[in-house]
Amino acid sequence: MNFVEWFLTFIYKIKTFPLIIQITIVLTMTFIIATLALMITIYTIRRRHNRMQKTLENSVPEIVKLFDDILFTDKNYNEQEIFTKFEDIVDEVNRESLDIGVGVLVDFKNNHRESEKYPLIISALGIVEHLERKFDSRSNSEKIDAFQEAFVLDLNKFDSKILRYAYSKNKLIRSEARNSHLALSSNDPYRFFDEFDRNLSKWDEIELMQYLLLQKDRGNLEGLGKWINYSKNDSLVVFLIKMVGFFKQKGINDILMEKLEDDNALVRAEAILTMGELNISETEQGLIERYYTEPEICQVAIVKTIKKFNSGKSLSFLEEIFNDSNNIDTKKIIAEAILNYSYEGKIAFQNLKNTLKGFDLTILQHVETPLIKYK
Repeated sequence: MNFVEWFLTFIYKIKTFPLIIQITIVLTMTFIIATLALMITIYTIRRRHNRMQKTLENSVPEIVKLFDDILFTDKNYNEQEIFTKFEDIVDEVNRESLDIGVGVLVDFKNNHRESEKYPLIISALGIVEHLERKFDSRSNSEKIDAFQEAFVLDLNKFDSKILRYAYSKNKLIRSEARNSHLALSSNDPYRFFDEFDRNLSKWDEIELMQYLLLQKDRGNLEGLGKWINYSKNDSLVVFLIKMVGFFKQKGINDILMEKLEDDNALVRAEAILTMGELNISETEQGLIERYYTEPEICQVAIVKTIKKFNSGKSLSFLEEIFNDSNNIDTKKIIAEAILNYSYEGKIAFQNLKNTLKGFDLTILQHVETPLIKYK
């Protein structure tokens, strides 16, 4: 009996069953056939996708070689030549192949391989339009990728599009959008500083510092004193004071002096450290006078700042607080300051070694030779 005869017999038998059973059998068979068709379709799509991904991954070395040739040699390419050569490598210029291409450019940028020809590749492959589609994607991960890629490739054309997501209900999207706005905008890039409503994580600080560095490279880094004055977020204030020291911003002495009276010890400590970074040495005597009224974190900051000033005026003070301190770690920091406090400091350090005994002597020996343990 062939399949056709079997099938006709099966249909004939079904007709002898009650109507409800006939309907059930037909629906079941339809479901089975549809499921099998769906599985075959999914398998085919996945196989094609995996094959394409493997092809793209294998093409990365060729893409790297092509981009390296365009960016870092004296050869001249026009946009059509770049597009054609890229298409020859990847077979088809589409979302997946452009993602691979963008990834290669991002790696070049992250490795500080600079060239004036990046815009040529970006224009030839339509990377701006590609990132615009990613910004409009329903996938949050694609949006975040677009924020980060636009930042690394220094594409400030997305200012208005990024701003649209700066008030997103999704916290991650909102954070990435505001950070990207800081990096890419030339129009009030710091507008969101006063909207930080939480403590900054270390990762937040790393990202913000990257974006501020980009603004500095462009010559757009503004004075941060305004935000130190007005922000109610102590975590942000501490970070911005640290950045003032890092970027050596001037004209902020009065603001730092005001922050010495802040209720938050972390803010006071960072203001003291930044005075050292900016070498505001006229504050040295005032810092000495407030040493004994401050908590340990501020005391350590005062010692580090006096060490930075290295004026030669505070050696006796450093010796005094070394003898008075009961905290092992603080003693170690003070001893390091004495040892590095000009030639007179080295002499004072040796005198302390000759007069002290026990654990204090072990601390001095550790500072001089770190291999000697003091704990």
